[in-house]
Amino acid sequence: RGVSGGADQRLVTLVHDLRTPLTVVAGFAELLEARGEELSVEERREYTRRVADGARELRAILDAQRAPRLTPPDGR
Repeated sequence: RGVSGGADQRLVTLVHDLRTPLTVVAGFAELLEARGEELSVEERREYTRRVADGARELRAILDAQRAPRLTPPDGR
């Protein structure tokens, strides 16, 4: 099924925008889970910071979706 309509395109864009920060969060969280005890304090801090940064980016993307749009829904 092809993408039709503005709402469908916005959803496709949103999913694309969420994928990168979500991949960062998941990847570093998995590293911390699997190798946390082997990592230095500095590495754990860096990985934790990257998880937090990714979470903030996800939140910002979602907050932007809730913000009122300047263009009315009918595009006029």
